[in-house]
Amino acid sequence: MNDEQHIAELIEDFEEFDDDVLDAAKAELIAIGEPAIPQLVEALAHNLGDVVNQVTEVLAAIGEPAIPQLIDEMETADIHYGLAISSTLTCIGEPAIPALVEALSNKLNEEFREYAARALCEMGVTAISAIPALIQALTDPADEVRAYAVYALAKMEGAAADAVPALIKALDDGYEDVRHHAAFALNKIGTPEAKQALIELTKV
Repeated sequence: MNDEQHIAELIEDFEEFDDDVLDAAKAELIAIGEPAIPQLVEALAHNLGDVVNQVTEVLAAIGEPAIPQLIDEMETADIHYGLAISSTLTCIGEPAIPALVEALSNKLNEEFREYAARALCEMGVTAISAIPALIQALTDPADEVRAYAVYALAKMEGAAADAVPALIKALDDGYEDVRHHAAFALNKIGTPEAKQALIELTKV
């Protein structure tokens, strides 16, 4: 049996309901590491539910070496595949932030930017180093990118104080979700400027 076939069989074990089989397959794939990445990333596209969850766990454990291929695939992925990749990058966490920030600045691919914004949003305070990029994303032409960016900033609370002027502008955004998330973010950040903006908002 060649290595690719063995890796494929281990991934197939994720369809089993036996916890011992699942745990053994995950442990072996993590031990194999980098050589298993291409097939694991491909499995995110062709499986749903529990299999994707197991694959995500393995890729998150392998960590940083998986990021370049995940980002490459996310750039051209359809919706369910893109979301699975985004979730996996969220699980990898801080090592994925530079690549996600770069994806967020890709002016030609709205879906790619949205997947990146989703991943950073789901990271919460782990993505604190992405705050400048998330502030920039508040002017993105795509509604969903702006919505995920503003919600990500809300999760940063006081650490996102530098975002307050941009969030105040977002209170007038043309997309309702952005306006609501901006008010929520200002409340969570809670600086005097943020509080005053919310007081003014209630007077309108």
